[in-house]
Amino acid sequence: MTSDLLLRRLRWVMVCVITLDVIITLFGQPPFYWRFPVLAEEYNQLARAVLKHGWTAFILAAVLYTTAAFIIVSTAPRRPALVVLFSVIMGHYFGASSWLVLKLSLGTQAAVIYAITISIAFVMCGVGNSVSSSTVILGEAHARGKGSWKSVWRRILNG
Repeated sequence: MTSDLLLRRLRWVMVCVITLDVIITLFGQPPFYWRFPVLAEEYNQLARAVLKHGWTAFILAAVLYTTAAFIIVSTAPRRPALVVLFSVIMGHYFGASSWLVLKLSLGTQAAVIYAITISIAFVMCGVGNSVSSSTVILGEAHARGKGSWKSVWRRILNG
């Protein structure tokens, strides 16, 4: 498992975003779905195929999928883990937002509010608090008196 604090926090945001997408997908199903699951409504072809087998199959598949995504993000190297994490979050944000705007007719403001909510979760997890390696290099070089900021930048950019 990862020791990266940011990844450890963000993976729970990912789980929440997936879970909300699953809940909204089930909530958005038409009344006849609950008696005739083969009439499931879903734009994602894979999700629709699973929904057609009933809500229990859909929830089971969602739990397995969420567990797999969680394990991948927890065990992969940092950069690939972040790519997977943000891809999953953005995909499920889009899926849930589509339901909110198109099927549940809550308007674009619902998608915007949801995006703001996820953004707040990112910031609360520590996104933006990290110090980049170039900032550290600049600060250390300047503190040692190795020239002006411009010369330090030139050395970084020129290798």
